[in-house]
Amino acid sequence: MRKISFTVGAIALLAGCGVSTQQEVQMGQQEAQQVNAQLPMVQDPVIQNYVNALGQRIARTTSRADLDWQFQVVNSDVVNAFALPGGFVYINRGVLERASNMSEVAGVLGHEIEHVVRRHSVKQMEQAQGANVGLGIACALTGICNSGLAQAAINIGGTAVFAKFSRTDEVQADEGGFRNVMRAGISPRGMYTFFQKLLAEEQNSGGGGSAAAWFADHPGTQDRIADIQRMLSQVPASQLNSLQTNDSGFATMKARLARLGPAPRAQGQ
Repeated sequence: MRKISFTVGAIALLAGCGVSTQQEVQMGQQEAQQVNAQLPMVQDPVIQNYVNALGQRIARTTSRADLDWQFQVVNSDVVNAFALPGGFVYINRGVLERASNMSEVAGVLGHEIEHVVRRHSVKQMEQAQGANVGLGIACALTGICNSGLAQAAINIGGTAVFAKFSRTDEVQADEGGFRNVMRAGISPRGMYTFFQKLLAEEQNSGGGGSAAAWFADHPGTQDRIADIQRMLSQVPASQLNSLQTNDSGFATMKARLARLGPAPRAQGQ
């Protein structure tokens, strides 16, 4: 609790003033320590190394390539991903299990990377009231406002000091993520196909199921799919066809995923 209190106090003090890159990284490091302690991580080195290498490939093409980017896989079948300030990106096992190729994973990572590039979390911190910031962090890190692994992942994931990103932020992250993966030589079609897949799963489940977290944390997905389709239509087909969709490492990663035991179940499931 002492560590949590320090984090809450530090961010509350920063909420009313500008946050430097150094402060952003320090806050991200503190939050990452809490996330790593609160959520189970996939320990398989092949899976972790694949995701980290893919994330690094994308991140180093951005304007914030100088950050010490870190990518980790959360051992949860909830379909979600989230980014902390300073370049700490987490992707849930549920995303990897539903992805059909490397470009679909890259699309999710490119989106979360763009949240960091645009400092969406930091901007919300700067605009937030200190008390609300502290309450949001306490809820997410101590679990006092929620219960269960899946709910913790939802509350921690996709947020800026654990307040929902706006639809505008999500659109910016989509558009920037689209460019990020293209600069890395990866087809942005994976963003479109993965979002379509999640939307179909959401509609078939009646709003429940493991994909529900994605829609809770990433508002306006249906409209954003249309926006991605528009961006795809503006790229020559010859250029899209020249970009990478898959690699051999993806199949190896999926095989390792299949050999893992079941993901921890949330309380109440």
